[in-house]
Amino acid sequence: MMIKALFSLFVLLQPGPILVDKIAAIVNDEIITIHDIERAIVFYPPLRQKNETEETYYFRVLSNLINFKVISQEFSDEFNLGEEDIEPVQTPILKKAGSMEKLLAVLNGFTMTWSDFQDFIREKVLYEKVLREKFQMEITIPFSTIENFYNNDYVLSQQRLGLAPQTLVEMAPVIEKYLRQLRTEEQLSAWLNDLRANYKIEIKLRSRQ
Repeated sequence: MMIKALFSLFVLLQPGPILVDKIAAIVNDEIITIHDIERAIVFYPPLRQKNETEETYYFRVLSNLINFKVISQEFSDEFNLGEEDIEPVQTPILKKAGSMEKLLAVLNGFTMTWSDFQDFIREKVLYEKVLREKFQMEITIPFSTIENFYNNDYVLSQQRLGLAPQTLVEMAPVIEKYLRQLRTEEQLSAWLNDLRANYKIEIKLRSRQ
């Protein structure tokens, strides 16, 4: 899987139509490289969305790295990171690798030491901590909104599939959770965009489009 991802990135980022030097983006004076994108794809890849092109996926990974760097520059002096902060990011990477020995082999493939690895994930660790402590909100979904989604989205989708819809009472908690997640993502995106507006961000990775 790692080899396939890296090979695809190598093909996508060949000199000429897309690659501009080895720099993918600059946030103020800090650089994000093609190599950083490769490592992010291996260590904590976001799920590829349905109908998402390979190119769009790589640019989304880059956007995530820009968000991590913006948060790091904005809040690094305010937060101290401890083992309890590192573990939620580090543990899934270790589980994905299968063992510490296999993870060290992956790091070796990137010519990274364990110290390099911890430095690399630090920005994501800080990002996760900032979201937990700075981006807390109570989002209330009115029952009328849940009912409207049930009638106009859920029931119709079940009918198109030839399935009998569950009752509103059964589906209300599921729909409420889904709508709350959408609202949270929308507000998080707006908050991050406001922060990004305060930074000089240069995207050096050019799209084919």
